[in-house]
Amino acid sequence: MLYLGEGSVRVEEIIESMRNARNKVEYMLVWGRDKDSLQDDSFHEYIHDALEHMRRVIMEWRGSRIFGGSIFKKASDPIADILGGKSKEFYKVFDELCKGRIGLICTGDRYSSPFILFNDPSCYVAALANPSSKEIFYGYGLMEAWRADPRIHDLNGKGIGAFTLLFSSSIAFMLTLYIGAGLAKAREVSRIFDPNDALTSNLKEWAEYTSKGIWPGSHENQRKAMVALRGYLNAWFDFLKDSSWLEIHHTLHHGKVIERDQSFLDTATTEISETSRAIILDAGGMFSAEEMERRDRLRREKQLEWTLLRIALGILYPREKARIREVWEREKRKVNWRYLEDTYYEEIWDLIRLHLAGEDISASVEEKDARTLGRWHFIFNKKAERPREKVVELEKMDIERIFERKNRLLGMLTWEGVGLPPDARWHDVVSRFRKIMIKYHPDRVEVTGVNLEEAHKVTKTAIDVFRELEIIHDLHPEIFGLATLQTEQEV
Repeated sequence: MLYLGEGSVRVEEIIESMRNARNKVEYMLVWGRDKDSLQDDSFHEYIHDALEHMRRVIMEWRGSRIFGGSIFKKASDPIADILGGKSKEFYKVFDELCKGRIGLICTGDRYSSPFILFNDPSCYVAALANPSSKEIFYGYGLMEAWRADPRIHDLNGKGIGAFTLLFSSSIAFMLTLYIGAGLAKAREVSRIFDPNDALTSNLKEWAEYTSKGIWPGSHENQRKAMVALRGYLNAWFDFLKDSSWLEIHHTLHHGKVIERDQSFLDTATTEISETSRAIILDAGGMFSAEEMERRDRLRREKQLEWTLLRIALGILYPREKARIREVWEREKRKVNWRYLEDTYYEEIWDLIRLHLAGEDISASVEEKDARTLGRWHFIFNKKAERPREKVVELEKMDIERIFERKNRLLGMLTWEGVGLPPDARWHDVVSRFRKIMIKYHPDRVEVTGVNLEEAHKVTKTAIDVFRELEIIHDLHPEIFGLATLQTEQEV
């Protein structure tokens, strides 16, 4: 048995662990040709991108055809330097993997451990190569965590996702074992793609989390993530419901264009992370050394807690989305799933919100057809209703009074006791409002720990202030970002 991991593990243990996984149906083909395994297509794009990244790097060493049929070859091939004559065999199996002739299979208990086998932090199996069956196995939870990991690593001077770096490093390791080049050579080849040895650090980190029972794929962390995600979506949909077309355009639609599949999730987890960091005040002159040390320790604990929650959210989102897709396609809607994703992205999140709240999404799906889809799309052509009295009142004010009112309202959008400055841009106003809603929305008190009465009071004030600022912005967008009026500046 050739495996990626730590400690001396008996072959029988690994076989038994994988047999148990197959019995639990946690045995999914994620790349390559189907061999009587259930398939999980959600990893395909990630694996494809990682392999393409490796191919681009490798082609510089192997040589590539250019105009005229000539071949350019780089002077040095680090893989050949390490593997010698076996480098051709390495390149051959890499090509077979890229073409899907070697299967990648996820196995293991995805909810209690990221590993195929875990005895203790010094004895585990993360991946396994089986040349006889042309298969490479990975811990299911490990792959999910890599896909959901929000950290960005730097490789060849370019920031790339954690999955690309960790998968590239690990698959280089496994392919070296696959051709029988040995463990020492596998480590050297892996470091070509991962010079800082992030893979080893990552595996040890997951081993520590698993031993402490705080693995982000666990049911408890998934429950916390579900509460956080549900609360976030409820706050977000309340915002959508009462917002004007302008705000929805700049928050929902703009995010969808930039990063369609993850925009909501990334926004939610970023807001959660910022909320946790804001709990710790950075005011060195106010506290003793002991108090600053205590606060720093609390900050590190909060960062760990919210990092785990963010990864759990990243694992939860694809699972819930897959469930919604399964129900949708079973109902054989006239609007296919891809069209739904591209056109009514927010509709999917509405269904996910209902699903997380325990409602029957089959009934909700049954109510929807081509005519009833897109409950928010009409807002792009129609503004939400406003209190007519407030609009008229603001319309009658001269520009100086409007400007003073704007500055006063900015000061009322407080966060940790501090309001926005007079020169805050409209983007700053929207960000502050969302941050307040994320922390104080009544649906999120289980996660934030905020008193329910206080949550209702703070959110009501924030909504009233924001709605009035929104009217002012529609009337005079040019005054946002200014500390003083232009006429005053000229004097």
